[in-house]
Amino acid sequence: MATLEQLQQLPPLHGQERILALEKLSGVKVEDNDGTDVAAIVASCVILGITAAFMGYVWLNRNYRPIRAKGVKMCTIIFLSSAVWVVGDFQMNGVVRIAGAWKNCRAWVVWVRILFSYIFSGLLMLRFLALDRIFNRGKPYRGKAMYVPAILLSLLLLAYCLACQFVPTKHISVYVDYFQICVVNDTFRYASIGLMWVPWTVSLVLAYRLRNIEGSFNERYETMVVMALAYMLLIKTTVVQAAHPYFIFNRSFRQSETLLDAVAACMIVWVILAHPVYQCVFHHSEYEVRWVNKLRFDGQVDKYAAGFNVGGDEITPYSHIHEAEFNGSLSSKNLHILEHGRQADVETENGLVGQQAHSFGNANMEFVPAEMYSDLSVHSDQQQFNRRII
Repeated sequence: MATLEQLQQLPPLHGQERILALEKLSGVKVEDNDGTDVAAIVASCVILGITAAFMGYVWLNRNYRPIRAKGVKMCTIIFLSSAVWVVGDFQMNGVVRIAGAWKNCRAWVVWVRILFSYIFSGLLMLRFLALDRIFNRGKPYRGKAMYVPAILLSLLLLAYCLACQFVPTKHISVYVDYFQICVVNDTFRYASIGLMWVPWTVSLVLAYRLRNIEGSFNERYETMVVMALAYMLLIKTTVVQAAHPYFIFNRSFRQSETLLDAVAACMIVWVILAHPVYQCVFHHSEYEVRWVNKLRFDGQVDKYAAGFNVGGDEITPYSHIHEAEFNGSLSSKNLHILEHGRQADVETENGLVGQQAHSFGNANMEFVPAEMYSDLSVHSDQQQFNRRII
């Protein structure tokens, strides 16, 4: 078999001659690109487009407290990284014909496919790290605690990609005009897969630590689904790349790889945001009232405020709890908490509580016990505070 350098000197093959040469090289049946590959690209773009529309709705309602509490900016960057990663899949998985700009194999593999899959997993790891720091370790997530991990992650990713950029192309990924394909170096392939396990392993440990967080910000079930999807992707990619290095020649393999990456990556974003978005659409005011009430009942309002009071330049968005005013009168029969299917009686032995008429965004708090939101009241500049929640 000719060396890579020798192959680069040969004129390109075409048609059936190219297919036969690739089959001889790989030892597997080669299925050339056709309309089904185009369909896979279109389907992936539709999935990304639907999720983009979903994120657009999230941004239009980003001041809705339960949505804001999920971290709209962070989730947006996670989605954008997944979108770029999937576009990198088009080239690396061979669902597009390698011609024109697609021939720049190293740029697509390193700076698009690999880099943005790392960014995707790294951002989810940082999100788990922030929750762990606040709710398990009781420390604020601001200043150095917020910026240092993000900067370190960025520097590590940049260093890895620059190292890949400056080593000889044959050690990373090179376009072979003779076959009209990109050839990925096996050492680089396995090193990149191995490194991909690092952030997901750290995320798994952090997810386990987050399992017992109580209250409004418990994400036990969302975290379980996110980790299940992430490890499905990770195991799938590892097995396919290690056991079937010529999967790009199999039409079903390359298309399913691309579609599964698009579906799973977008599903992770949906899992994080779907519940508050659903409530925003169908139970906008009622759910926000109940959500704020539950936050107060959790007894962790002060902890949330201390953990997330980072000012206006936050990386992850937070929920501002504004001034509440009390006026009028209220009978004891109206002192109930807005919840699905049940009401809570409120003791009134010390007298009646005034009616609360403050509006939270578009939601009116209506009638709730004063002791429930006493910490949310603002009576002077010294007492005013903003609570910021991931």
